[in-house]
Amino acid sequence: MISSINKLAGKWRRAFGAVDDEVAVFAARTGLRSGNALLRRKRVKVAILAILFGVVSAAIELPLPAEDFYRAARAQLRDRPAPQDIALIAVDDRTLNAFQRNLPSRVHDSKVLDIMFAAGVQRVVFDRAHADPETPEADAMFAQTLRRHSGKIWLGLAPAHEIGFQRVDEIAPLPVFRPLAGLAAMNGRGSPFGLSVSFPTEVAFANKSEPSISAVLADYSGPSRLYRPDYAFDPATVPTFSYIDVLEGRVTPDQLRGKKVVIGKTYFESADYFLMPLKMSGRVPGAYFHVLGAHTLKRGTPVDLMWFPAMLLVAVVIMVQALNHNRSGKALWGGTFFLMAVPFVFDETSIHIDIMSALLAVGFAAIGFYRINRRYFSSDVDAMTTSAISSDRPSEARDVYALKITNLAELSEDWSAREIGDFVNTLIAYVKGPGEVGDVAFERDILVWLAPRMDTDELERHADGLALMLKTAISYEWQSSNGSPALGIDTNYDLPVALRIKKAMQAAEEAALRGLRYIINDAAHLEARNNRLELIRVLEKGLRDRSIGVAFQPKIDLASGRIVGAETLIRWQPDGREFVNPQDLVLAAEAGDRINELTLVVMESALVGGKQAIALDPRFKLAVNMSAKSLSDTHLLFDIMTMLGRYNFPPENLTLELTETAKLEDHRIAPQIAALKARGIGLSIDDFGTGQSNLEYIEKLPSSELKIDKRFVQHMATSEESRAVVRATIEIAHSLGKVVVAEGVEDLSVAAALRAMGCDQAQGYLFSRAITMDELLAMMGGGRTAIYG
Repeated sequence: MISSINKLAGKWRRAFGAVDDEVAVFAARTGLRSGNALLRRKRVKVAILAILFGVVSAAIELPLPAEDFYRAARAQLRDRPAPQDIALIAVDDRTLNAFQRNLPSRVHDSKVLDIMFAAGVQRVVFDRAHADPETPEADAMFAQTLRRHSGKIWLGLAPAHEIGFQRVDEIAPLPVFRPLAGLAAMNGRGSPFGLSVSFPTEVAFANKSEPSISAVLADYSGPSRLYRPDYAFDPATVPTFSYIDVLEGRVTPDQLRGKKVVIGKTYFESADYFLMPLKMSGRVPGAYFHVLGAHTLKRGTPVDLMWFPAMLLVAVVIMVQALNHNRSGKALWGGTFFLMAVPFVFDETSIHIDIMSALLAVGFAAIGFYRINRRYFSSDVDAMTTSAISSDRPSEARDVYALKITNLAELSEDWSAREIGDFVNTLIAYVKGPGEVGDVAFERDILVWLAPRMDTDELERHADGLALMLKTAISYEWQSSNGSPALGIDTNYDLPVALRIKKAMQAAEEAALRGLRYIINDAAHLEARNNRLELIRVLEKGLRDRSIGVAFQPKIDLASGRIVGAETLIRWQPDGREFVNPQDLVLAAEAGDRINELTLVVMESALVGGKQAIALDPRFKLAVNMSAKSLSDTHLLFDIMTMLGRYNFPPENLTLELTETAKLEDHRIAPQIAALKARGIGLSIDDFGTGQSNLEYIEKLPSSELKIDKRFVQHMATSEESRAVVRATIEIAHSLGKVVVAEGVEDLSVAAALRAMGCDQAQGYLFSRAITMDELLAMMGGGRTAIYG
């Protein structure tokens, strides 16, 4: 089906010679605002703001905690044991307990150094500065030990530095120790919330560059860097020995041979602890980070690319998405997944890249694009909304079209969302065919577009032809007449385009409701609508005052000429003015959703008069018009039953004449029809042969009466086809056991022909116009018969 409409659209374009270049020329000539151009400008604006937001957030390190957490998550996925060539000699709680909660003295340090070097340790680094003097004997002993193992021992150092507004003085070994041992920086920098730590590879001290502890342990000789240790190394797997065990000989030489050693604090009260997110160990002594840093440096020179590459990549992706007319977010999602995957590769090569600021930019752009899509694109199909083609300025060069596909939900109830989208987009391609049409928008079940201005006659032909061709295409493919297109066209050129779009959509809705192919919303239509609104106001007053008048047109039995019933008709002069056209009043009531109230007010007046007629003739049938749609309203039917009881009106003397221009849904009306029949209320199919009142209605509405529309009756004298239709209708109705009533009988010969065909009853000006109940009672009381009697 979709392919068929596409072919029709192609033929339409070729027939009218319309091509894309012509549309572009039209847009340039009329200043037409392209919906795609508008959306592109808005998306580019969002893209620029998103990129700026990402850059600013990176500059102020706004997403640093998230960056640290994601880095820790990657490390957790890459978790591995630490190499065994670097060991930690831990000054732990057991050690402090052995020294009555005091730190080991330099005498103890000297003994431990001798023990470790005797065991084959390569080098020892103290995560401690030895900055305070002890006893002269202990200091002298420690100095001698440093001389004895010259080139193998490094003492901790922390140059003066600032933390926020606070200046921290330097912490350095005593001057007597500095010439005897190497110096190694032990300071690091924690991030906000303590989720990560960074170390330098070297620091400046006393006009010299001194390596960090991790650089010494790794034999690092590369350029100066500030780097983060790789948290993938599990600190629990670092070879760790208690200081007191080494001192007392409980650690064998084989356990220490060939290793590099760092001596650091691990006891519970120490302030030298950092967090390792997602690790089982949680809080980890700072000495372990020197070991992890050393293993990181052994892989090569650390490179911190910071946030620049990620932001550059994201900027490209966001701009590509902004310039793409498709609302799909594949580019953003693809860029996001790529961005999140790249650090996994770089982490193994000591290349660090920050991505969270870039992801913030992506998130900002995604939200912005989503809001644009939500406002300017239909949620159901891949098409723009009317907001994309609206403008606050008027346009004298364009007509505004709105195309409503009635019962689209019913047509597409078996379709998938994709099939519905394909159908709508095919219709969009189709309406773009005939002429220079710009962007086509879609809202609910209405297509909206702007096209070059036409004069009235040309516009009417164009609208009628377009609606008819669309109806033919849809009916052919679905074998259904329910998907009728209804066009609304606005030609009020002095109004803003946005307001004209709303008026065109209202006109399309009205055309669909009234069963018209199109309505041109021009000055004449606006005047008619204003009159209808005034009529609705008058109607509401009449309903409140229950002052709507009725009259009765007699129904004549053609065989006897006797009055057997009457149809109730509205005859109302509000406030003594001119009579209101009943059809206009009904349309106004339907437009104002007051049709059921009007039905009840008319029925109440009819029942009051009908009681008097029944008193004269118990077989008298009172007919009241009612929309067949109202049969699905159980509240209305309940009110009718209540009213019959209030006025003690026999249900079998009431006939509801049902008229309709729209298709009925039998499953909604079947229970109500059964309830009416059970109470003896008769049903009549009014205006048979027009609108939806056809053979299908006879099946769906098990009526007792059928009324032939006056258009067929009045043409019987001049049209053989009309006579044939009337004759066939009478025969079909009689075969189904229905009474046949002919409407609009105005000629004696027509009445005679109807009687000859076997028609049961008739009404029309030949017998009587619509009259008051008093006049009708006078006719009945006088025993008047048909004039041809």
